[in-house]
Amino acid sequence: MLGSDLGNVVVYSRDMVKLGKVKDFEIEPAEMKVTSLIVKLEDPVAEALFGKRPKLRSAKGKTSTSLIDTFKDAIVLKEPLKGLKGSIQSL
Repeated sequence: MLGSDLGNVVVYSRDMVKLGKVKDFEIEPAEMKVTSLIVKLEDPVAEALFGKRPKLRSAKGKTSTSLIDTFKDAIVLKEPLKGLKGSIQSL
C-alpha cells in the first residue's frame, strides 16, 4: 500500500458511526511506522467528541494507530463513538 492510498479512507467507530476521512498521518522516523492518523471529522462527530461544533472549517482529530481494529476498504476503530471521547485529540 502506498501512503497516497491512505488519504480519504473512511474511518468508522466500532458501532459503525462514520467519523470522517483520513487526511494525513504521522510517521515515527526512528521506527519507520505510522503512529497516528489525522481525520477530517464529520460535524456531529466533532460535537460529540469535543463538545462543540466547528464554526468555519471542518474539525480534525488525531488518533493513534493502536486504536485500529480492522483496515480493509475502510478503517474501523476498536471503540464505539462514546468510548473514543478523550482518545481522539482535537487539532
